[in-house]
Amino acid sequence: MPGQKMAQPLRAVLGTFSALIKLRVIRPAETLLAKSHEQRLATTVPAFFFRKPNPAIQTQDHYIDGRGGKIHARVYMRPGTPPGAPGYLFIHGGGFIDGGVAHCDHVCRELADRSGFVVVGLSYRLIPEHPFPAGLEDCEDVLTWMASERPGGLDADRIAVGGESAGGNFTIALALRVRDGSGPRIAHQAPIYPLTDFTLSFVDWGDGNPGNPGVTLELGEKARALYLPDGDYRNPLASVAFADHTGLPPALVVTCGHDILQNEGVAYAESLVRSGVETTHLHFDDMPHGFLLMTRLTNRAYETMDAVIAEASKHFDHG
Repeated sequence: MPGQKMAQPLRAVLGTFSALIKLRVIRPAETLLAKSHEQRLATTVPAFFFRKPNPAIQTQDHYIDGRGGKIHARVYMRPGTPPGAPGYLFIHGGGFIDGGVAHCDHVCRELADRSGFVVVGLSYRLIPEHPFPAGLEDCEDVLTWMASERPGGLDADRIAVGGESAGGNFTIALALRVRDGSGPRIAHQAPIYPLTDFTLSFVDWGDGNPGNPGVTLELGEKARALYLPDGDYRNPLASVAFADHTGLPPALVVTCGHDILQNEGVAYAESLVRSGVETTHLHFDDMPHGFLLMTRLTNRAYETMDAVIAEASKHFDHG
């Protein structure tokens, strides 16, 4: 690791970020922690990262009663989506510390447009104010709400879950919870470059991480202490790599070559296969962490969305 030479223009954009961080012109971790919880929930992806999705996609905001208070969820649908369409819960990344509904808004719109599913995004509670299991509980509460309230008329028996980075971690944790009897059935899971291990034992820090500008061992240690202040870094609902993966829903696992989390995603895909779970592993050796958000910069983002939709559809039809 890293893999093949990173594709342009991603290399130029992330190289600029890396240079600014090295010069301490920008300090991503310090800047984030200086913001309020509400400010971080409202974080958006830079507009030059993505193409504007179809403006005809319909949205509706909901504020769901969760165990920790109101949870902001947003429903996305193509016009004329018929009752009984599948549901898809998509969970944003951001290292558990940043982001909300707005962070992956364009991805959710694209997924709804390309699939015809009823797609739901959410703003889960963030660290450091709300350590584990607050964010996971919010995701679980929204999944339960989808099955019970059926927003957009979705089919409660055909719900899949996916997410990127921290959202990939929550995707796997939800699959574990549902398998063990908590929450509605998940037809398919799609963790995209997921974080799976808070012991940091899978990470290869190497001589720099061009696909993860600003991410260092020091930052990783700080983030895990905020997420798991009790120090239980092998908790299987947080460090999902250490869980038993037998009996989990069919999976699409997406990894990329320029990513310190590559080894974690690969190991999770291999564990699923050993556990007898039907698994597709999609690897992009020339992509950096976060590429799903960068639809203006790479068509790999759209390829991944189409793979997520195709794999979920297969299991909706035959699950």
